[in-house]
Amino acid sequence: MPEPGLDGPGTGHPGGWMGPLHRTGALVGRAVMYRDIRLGVAVDALLDGLVHRLVGLDVLCGDGAHRFLPFPACDVVETHISVDSALVFLERDVDFYRAGGRVFSKLQGLPVRLSGIEVGTLADVVVASAGDVRHVVAATSGGDRELESGPGVVVGNLDLRPAV
Repeated sequence: MPEPGLDGPGTGHPGGWMGPLHRTGALVGRAVMYRDIRLGVAVDALLDGLVHRLVGLDVLCGDGAHRFLPFPACDVVETHISVDSALVFLERDVDFYRAGGRVFSKLQGLPVRLSGIEVGTLADVVVASAGDVRHVVAATSGGDRELESGPGVVVGNLDLRPAV
């Protein structure tokens, strides 16, 4: 359970419905499927420049090409990531999307501070089904610590204020 109230009481939990939450780290490595056809595997996640939203996934496709999968165009199911069509992949070079954002794998391990005090290193980011970042998971000597994204939470040098 995340620590209370950086975004206000009940954010992302019972009492304020917002749909399922997903750990970004758990999305990486999942197969991307169209019906029963495996199209590729998510090899990284791309967040916006301010780390407010999961923009999409870097998918290594069966032909060896990396393609960008916009997060809103996919459905996260128990065992894989589902798409309605192979046409949802954007053919533009994934580097184009990396340039304006943050690559999840490069954020992992950066220091996480809460109100100026270092609490651990970034282990994961928890997002809502629409992609907005709800929680930051910091690895600490006592185990993972989940913090609600909001003012006072800083990853590296990025102040994680909620998107409005």
